[in-house]
Amino acid sequence: MKRTLAILLLMLSGLFSQAQDTLPLRNSKSYLIVKEGEKDSAYLAEKCRQAGLDMGIEVLANRIPTNSKLVSPRPSEHLLRQGALRLLLPLDDKDTEFAVYRSELFDQPATINVLLIDDELITYRSTEPSTHIHMFYNCTRGAFGTKKSAHSKDAVVYKLWDTPQRALLPDLEIQDQMAQKEAQRLAKTNYTLLIFNDLKSYAYNEYGDTAIGHFLDTMRKYNPDKLLQADLLTPNSWHYLSRVNENQLWNVSMRTKIVETLTEKQEFFRKTQMTWMIGNFHVVAADKYQRATSIEELEWFLSKSAAFDAGFGLIFSAETMKKHGLTDEMLDAINIWETLRLSGAFSEEQKEQFKDPYENWHIEKAEDSSYLLYPQYVSRGYLCNFKDDNWQWSTPFKGRFSLRIEVVGKGSISELELRTPNGILYFPCTVKAGQYLVYDFDGTAYVTDANFNKMEEVVPQGVSILDEGPSEVTFKCTMIKEKEKQPEVTLRYITRGKPDIVP
Repeated sequence: MKRTLAILLLMLSGLFSQAQDTLPLRNSKSYLIVKEGEKDSAYLAEKCRQAGLDMGIEVLANRIPTNSKLVSPRPSEHLLRQGALRLLLPLDDKDTEFAVYRSELFDQPATINVLLIDDELITYRSTEPSTHIHMFYNCTRGAFGTKKSAHSKDAVVYKLWDTPQRALLPDLEIQDQMAQKEAQRLAKTNYTLLIFNDLKSYAYNEYGDTAIGHFLDTMRKYNPDKLLQADLLTPNSWHYLSRVNENQLWNVSMRTKIVETLTEKQEFFRKTQMTWMIGNFHVVAADKYQRATSIEELEWFLSKSAAFDAGFGLIFSAETMKKHGLTDEMLDAINIWETLRLSGAFSEEQKEQFKDPYENWHIEKAEDSSYLLYPQYVSRGYLCNFKDDNWQWSTPFKGRFSLRIEVVGKGSISELELRTPNGILYFPCTVKAGQYLVYDFDGTAYVTDANFNKMEEVVPQGVSILDEGPSEVTFKCTMIKEKEKQPEVTLRYITRGKPDIVP
């Protein structure tokens, strides 16, 4: 109690170091998000150096696991309570359904649904509101190792704060102790960035935004040389944060929304004089639910980062890096885009072009110390029906093109032939389900697995280009079924325009 009073007096007196210290270093350098307990941290550190990224770790310093001594066998008085409820009827130690008088507390979402009555924790699977009551169903009595007991009608029922991590939250006194312990631990690590992606949860207690400032003050005190980043900007966080990233995950399916949203955000953070990050990009490996991230998708996102001159968080695990065949190519692309962005190499005209949500770009090194910036067109996928595959391919750029031919399902294809008005390309190979045939701008071709790992070199026969505008294209191949099931084949083409030189 004395400690709680001391904390309160400290906060109310306004003696936080934010009023005395200089503002923290602020920059927009991008970073790799590393999960706690990552075993391949040395490997990731090397990959970060390759990509020119910082290493950041997500910090949750106010989570109480349900197996904590603060939870059982006797729940601590310091478990954070959303509010109090009233029982409708007495409750014996065997009831798994019961009711309380209706409350607005249930308008707020919960994850593990924990109630506290006396010294017993009760979880419920579902709740049903009516005019005056909330009914709980499928209740677990004596949850998390607490003791089942009977409760009188006058017993107070508390709804506890829980989190998506299936943990409980503490009050300010325990939160302060946990923050100090975590801040001391982090001070011994090599991470340059501490990421707080649920900053608002530190304000759920009765001190609100003031508690956020106190938490960040503790983190900065023990980690003065680290960057502090959060997903929320508040009056009491502004003095401590190095930048803000709202943890928005972007992908190419959100092309229009990304530009509309980021334009508004950029103006807001400019006015608040806070460094702003564009969000996060997730590189994934192929599995039965998703395709592996392509280099074209990554460069589309990198161009948006450059457009708004804002860094980003990269979600790219060590496991995925080792599986993905384009890892080094992707990291090198990040390094190039980020080096040019941070050095101010892109002109204002180029940045405006990058903002077009439907435009794609590619950068590569020139023979001298400059870079070549190509406008790039990436087509939609064209599905092969193995009968009369005639399409009208259209592109804004004339010249050589790249192909991605994907085979999924069962079976395989062989003897691939693509005919355009300007020539025929023939690929003497077999592409099985779960593989790609990749044909690059330099005329090389190879078969890869679903993660773009090269499996077989292919020597294409013939030469072809695409004209600007529409071209009639024919595709043929020999289809081989497996167990009476045929493969699904999708073609995608990529073209490039004349490059700009970026110094």
